[in-house]
Amino acid sequence: MTRGARPATKARFLRVTAVSLAVFLVAFAAALALGAEHVDLGAILRGGGTEAQRAIFFDLRLPRVAAAAFVGGALAIAGVVFQALLRNQLTEPYLLGLSAGGSFGAVVSILALGSHAVSGVWGRTAAAFGGCLLAIVLVYAVASRGGGLRPSTLLLAGVVVNAFFLAGLAAAQFAASPTEAQAILRWVMGGLTAPRDGELLVLAVVVPSSVAVVLALAPRLNLLAFDEETARHLGVDVTRLRRSLFLATSLLTAACVAVSGPIGFVGLFVPHAVRFLVGADHRLLAPSACLAGAAFLVLADALARTAFAPQELPVGIVTAVIGAPAFVFLLARRRGFRETAA
Repeated sequence: MTRGARPATKARFLRVTAVSLAVFLVAFAAALALGAEHVDLGAILRGGGTEAQRAIFFDLRLPRVAAAAFVGGALAIAGVVFQALLRNQLTEPYLLGLSAGGSFGAVVSILALGSHAVSGVWGRTAAAFGGCLLAIVLVYAVASRGGGLRPSTLLLAGVVVNAFFLAGLAAAQFAASPTEAQAILRWVMGGLTAPRDGELLVLAVVVPSSVAVVLALAPRLNLLAFDEETARHLGVDVTRLRRSLFLATSLLTAACVAVSGPIGFVGLFVPHAVRFLVGADHRLLAPSACLAGAAFLVLADALARTAFAPQELPVGIVTAVIGAPAFVFLLARRRGFRETAA
């Protein structure tokens, strides 16, 4: 029996979920304790600490770690869903043009309002979210022509839309002033700063609601491993399922890009790592990947904040440096496992 064939019993579900939650909580606590400035976490939690420490913790560090948890969990579970929808385990959320669309929206706001717009709540968030939604509409409009949402058509539509927005990004950078070009470069590398209330509100509303939809539909994702006819005979409305999951995960990705910019490898590496550990049953994989993605990004962001303090690395660089070799390692291990099993 392969790893993917292990049954998702209630006891195993509770055990895997409990371990995943524990890993996330440890990562979250570690990220709160780490930073360029020392903060006595125990004293603050007891209501003590200096005024400066409380300001650092409550105004800067806690909102940033919370945003990282939201974004990491959202990108990881979106990667799980897109890989199932397209039956392609090399797929991640940004492949469908959502990242490029959001980045293009943010770049337009920088060019229209000046480089200071990159730090504004409504300028950056609204423009990036609008660009993501435009990408969603374009991909959906192209992919749904002729009825249904076929994996191959959806993937091709995403590649085309992604290329379109990347061309727009290149043109914008070419036309930008040096100051604007620096702001654009900082955005497209992906990063997390202390989010404003409006940005946290976007994540706090969109991420839990969309994740709830995905978790409710996760058992049906297992049936997409079969061909469409088999899934339909088993009572699945394949077109409606794909449409619901595509819209939910697209909104997840849009909210993330609106707040953090494009952060790669979370939606690609984390689902593969969790799938290797718990198997391919989406009843286990989806919640575990969500918690693992949140843990991975809060630790990656903590490393980005502290590695070269007081300077900060864009967290997108950290996720790429960690995710790329780790993903290659997982692929090699998986191939070796299959060859041994054969």
